[in-house]
Amino acid sequence: MTRGTTRTHRARLLALAGGLAAAFLLAGCTGGTAQPDGSASPTGGTATTSAPTRTPTAGSTPDAAAGSATPRPTSTITRVPGVDYDGGTVPSTCTGLLTAGRWQFATAPLNDPAVVGSPVEVPKSVFDPVRQSDGKQLYCVWRDPRADITNVAIEVQVVDSSKAFGLLQGLQGFDCAREAEGYRCQKISEDEQYGVQLGTTYFTRGDIGIVINQANVPTNGLLDDVMAHVF
Repeated sequence: MTRGTTRTHRARLLALAGGLAAAFLLAGCTGGTAQPDGSASPTGGTATTSAPTRTPTAGSTPDAAAGSATPRPTSTITRVPGVDYDGGTVPSTCTGLLTAGRWQFATAPLNDPAVVGSPVEVPKSVFDPVRQSDGKQLYCVWRDPRADITNVAIEVQVVDSSKAFGLLQGLQGFDCAREAEGYRCQKISEDEQYGVQLGTTYFTRGDIGIVINQANVPTNGLLDDVMAHVF
């Protein structure tokens, strides 16, 4: 093999490795994110840990896990330029969060009592300190109860927008940026037990806070799709 041929072979290998490294981008990323891989199928066994929980308000249903039907309170906060577009609405059902038929993970059971409890127990969220308790809240989990870890969980709630923006700015270890008239923070990590990638995305715009947690489920534009149904 000549020196020129070896150099060309190495360049091709480096290009291939770079393409593979870019293949896993999660919910909050736009443009160049990975396609859904449909990995919502069970991986066997049961989850070994459970997250800290908070009890939802009375009258909640498996589809609309928490919150009430009362209108959101009138906002009296100081507006934050660029992240305070007050035009969002919390959907009344989990199916109202997504474009029908677009996401393969959505074929997994939704808010199965074996996964979320009965009544539904909503895990603690970074937005809890700034959540408006008299505002509406929606919590949705797509997960087969037989799966060890594979799942997608989405929470949408009414928050104090000026405080939510500051709270996200103080997060450590997250990639944060202004996006779509709001502010997004995202962190990608790896589960130590199962060796799969995890994604956590926070987004605030106006008085809406969105949380997306996903495990072993790459997605393409999931946050964009949720925003399209909320704003």
